Parts: sequence; C-alpha cells; structure tokens
Amino acid sequence: MSKLDNESAVQAVKAAADILEVVGEVVSLKKAGSNYLGLCPFHGEKTPSFTVNPARGFFHCFGCGSGGDALAFVMRYQNLSFWEAIKQLAGRYRIPLPEKELSPRERESASKKKLLYDLNERAARVYHHLLLSDPGAEQARQYLKKRRIPAETVKAFQLGYAPESWDFLLKKMGDSNPELLVEAGLAVARESGGGFYDRFRNRVLFPIIGPSGQHLGFGGRTLGDDKQQAKYLNSPETQVFTKGRTLFGLFQSKDVIRRSKRALIVEGNFDLISLVAAGIKDVVAPLGTALTLQHIHALRGYAQQVVLLFDGDPAGIKAAIRAVPMFLSEKVEAKVVILPDGHDPDTFINTFGASALERSIAEASSLPEFVVGHLVTTHGLTLEGKGRIIEDLKPIIKAISDQDLQRSLFVAHFSQKLGLSPEQLQKAMAGPVATHGLTAMEEKIPPPVPIATPVSFSKTEEQLLSFLIVYPEYTNDFIEAGLFSALAQPAAVNIAKALAEIQQNCPGSGAERLLDTLAGSERAFVSQQLIQVPCLPDTALEAAEKILWLQENHRKERMRELTARINAAQQENDQELMLKLLVEKKLLTEG
Repeated sequence: MSKLDNESAVQAVKAAADILEVVGEVVSLKKAGSNYLGLCPFHGEKTPSFTVNPARGFFHCFGCGSGGDALAFVMRYQNLSFWEAIKQLAGRYRIPLPEKELSPRERESASKKKLLYDLNERAARVYHHLLLSDPGAEQARQYLKKRRIPAETVKAFQLGYAPESWDFLLKKMGDSNPELLVEAGLAVARESGGGFYDRFRNRVLFPIIGPSGQHLGFGGRTLGDDKQQAKYLNSPETQVFTKGRTLFGLFQSKDVIRRSKRALIVEGNFDLISLVAAGIKDVVAPLGTALTLQHIHALRGYAQQVVLLFDGDPAGIKAAIRAVPMFLSEKVEAKVVILPDGHDPDTFINTFGASALERSIAEASSLPEFVVGHLVTTHGLTLEGKGRIIEDLKPIIKAISDQDLQRSLFVAHFSQKLGLSPEQLQKAMAGPVATHGLTAMEEKIPPPVPIATPVSFSKTEEQLLSFLIVYPEYTNDFIEAGLFSALAQPAAVNIAKALAEIQQNCPGSGAERLLDTLAGSERAFVSQQLIQVPCLPDTALEAAEKILWLQENHRKERMRELTARINAAQQENDQELMLKLLVEKKLLTEG
C-alpha cells in the first residue's frame, strides 16, 4: 500500500466515523448547548466533564484532559492499535481499505484472531440449530422450559445444546484443523496424544459475545446434577477471550442499560437469563470469576448506577464487600441487594416475580452503607470489634484519592457510625492494609488515570493558539506577522511549531494530526480548544485583526531589542555598530 493510499484510507475512515454514534455506544450523553456531556470512561467521576463536539468531531474531558477524534476514542477505550481501530471503524462504516503491509507476526496474529472468532461463531450456529430442531435435544428443550426460558430469549442469546458425544462438534467442523478448535477452546487434546474430543458435552450453552459482536467463547451448564462434573464450564482463556474483562449479556443488554442508566450484576448465566425472560433486561454477569475493575470500567460508560444482586449466603456477602474498593476507585455509584437466604436471582424471580425483585432493588442499600452495617453486625461495637471493623474498612477508604471530597465524607460518615471522631478514624487508617479478612482483595487497585497538568498561558497566547488550532490555514500568515515574538511559554512555542510543521508537510490536514503530534498537557489544551472555541462568523476578519496586532507587537519587540543593543554598543564604545543599529531603528520607526 502506498503512502498516499494509506493517508486517503485513514482520512476516509475519520470522515465517515460519527463521533456521537461511536462514543454514544459506551457513554450516556446529554445535549448541553451545541455539545454533549457524559461521565468520562477514562477516569472515575460523578459530575460529567466529558464533552463531545459533534460539529468538529472531537471529544475532551475537562477532568483528566483526554481528548481526540472518534478514532482516538476507539483506540483508548478498546486498547487497540492505530490500525486495529482504523480497521474496526472501516468495517463498521463499510469503507474499503487497501491492504496494509503487516509484519509476519502482525499478519499471523490478525489472521488467528479472525479465525478464532469465526470458529466460535460457526460453533454457536451449530449448537443453536441443534437445540431448536434436533430430536436429540428434547431433554435440553424441556430443561429450559422447566426453568421458564421462553423461545424469544433462547433466540436472543443464541442458546445452544452440546450433545453427550465426544466428537459431535469435531465431526460437524471436520474441515477445521482440530488444533485450531483447541486454540478456540472448543476441543481438548487427549493427554495420551491420541487425538481430540469436544470440550462441551451434554450442556446447555451460552455463547459469549463481545460488545462489538465477536463470538469469544461459551459457557455451559449441565442438564442434571451429576457431581462427577462441574455444574458450569466456561471456555478457557484464549487469544480472544479473557474472563476478567468480559461480561456475559453486555452485548445484548447495552442499549437497555444505556436507556435505564442502570446495570444489574448477577453471579450466574441462568440468573441473567431468568431475569431477562421475566422482562428485566438491564443485566450482566461475570463469567465464573469475581467482579474485576475491568468489569466495572466496562459498565461505567453505559450506566450511572450499578446494583449488585447477590445470593444471601456468606459467599455472596463476601463478594459484595470485596467489590466496594473497586467501585469507589472507579467512582461508580453502587447499591446492593442481598436476597433472602436460600434464594438466588433465578429462584427469587420465579418464586416472587419481577415486581417483587424491582421493589427489592428500589429499597437497595448503598454499597458502603451495607458494608458498615454488615461489619457492625459481624464484629460488634466493642473496642475489639471496632478495631476489626477499621481493619476491614482500610482498603475501602484507601481506594479513594486523598484529594477527593468523597474520602472526607466517607470518613465522617463511618466515624459517626463507630462513635469515633473523624481524626481518630483517619489516624487509625494510616497503617498498612491487612491481607486477611473479608476485604482482602484478590486484585490490586491500580493508580488512578494520570490527570494532565493544565498549561498556564497568557491571555494573548491562549487567544492566538485557540484561533490557529481551529483555523490552522492561517498559521503561516501568523508566523510571518511575528507569532513567535508573542509567545513566551515553552508549551505555547511547541504547539505553534507543531502547527507550522503540519502546515509545511501536510497542508490542509485536520486537527487530529496536531493531536497525534502532541502529548500530555499540550495535547489536552488542544483538545479543550477544539471543544470550547466557538465558530466565528467572519474568520478572515478575525485573522486580519490578529495579524495586524502581531505585526505591531513584533515591531514593538524589535524596537525594544534594538534599544537594548544600542545602549550596550554605546557602553562598549562601539560607534560603528551603534550607528548601524540607529539606522535600523529609524527605518523601523518610519516603516
């Protein structure tokens, strides 16, 4: 692919990508004047500071400083490379891409991922067709009927059935290399080296689909209560499937969650399917693993509130408590519903109905409030009990930034509950976090997303650069008029140099190239201007006025410089240089 073809393809994708559509898939946006506001998906916040300007096609977060176009958003949110994001957007907007010259390793990786997606999707069709129509799947159909799963839910989630056969799928997909089926998690190699067998047998299957629609793997539930095998079996982690990053049901429920602004988290696949069948559709489930930061991060762009719907047994309570520091670190509002002992969401909704569950959700406790109440009940308010409560509260409080008002509010609230002063609780929190007890975390809370330090420009510098960022075609005119004489801050000079270089090498290119060139606070400043600076009714007139000001400012700066040099020459008794400078100053004055 030539450089010209490469550039044309990139520009075509960027022109086609609708930033409201791309961002709106994962961020709930509300119109605010000519812009749209939402909660930033890149750092925790409760007050929306993430802004999208659809007219210019850029986003900017006034909290963490991240910004860019639709391509930059996809790259950062999905952790994709430049070309992976280009390819995804090109496929979405049906823009043909010329073949990119990939390294052998890149070609092999891209080809393998596509092959694994395709194998899983093909297997899902095979298993789904078998469940719907094969006489041998009658037991599975009756099982789903007994659990009150209607046909429309079966189809919506592409539920399938794996028969009690060691090689059903291997035969159905006989044109595929068995070793690739192993890589996809669909087959298992015999330890003796004597061939392969199907991973899933005699199970109802739940295809696991990523947010963009790719088939990542499967979850399988046995039809009986055979204690010789695990009740639930998930695909192993593969090149395309990571349990700690994937939420079952998010692909099917994301639009409902975005509308309701609420996401229910349940523990099991059948819990989720039962709720959906009963009409509660804003629900997701982790895949046989504890809730992770990646799960919460994925939901934050869709929902303003998360409700944990956990079993009332000790494991469910422990899971709720373990989740608190993660929700606090991500600044996601969370509530918890602990169901009556002996019930999970599946049995509860089938026993009491959807209305009863909705009432329980409406009365849900905030997650931190639930934790304090549970710890007080567990440990009591004796001196020893308070000590244990404080140890269990440490990772919760320490998950909140020291500079965050939320931390002070939580300390004040918890201290009141414990009969302590905020100062006493704060002092007790200073020790190391214990590695035992209910709040012992299986996952280390990462540091918060770095916040870009704002650059400090003079009013003049900001006005000049803001204009050029939005109207870069005037860059050369501003430079000739003396732009660099008006810039003092190194960051301002760097932005102006980047503008000049782009105009020289790629005249007419968009502002996204400027964002690609800069980093940190300089990049944050540019993305902020692309959101804030209004469209001017007469850009030519505004440019002419600024050019006149620059010319006059440059003349004054030159006059001051000449005066200083004349004084220095006079002190050094350099008559020849002094006369030369005086002539130059006179010409500048008369000009």
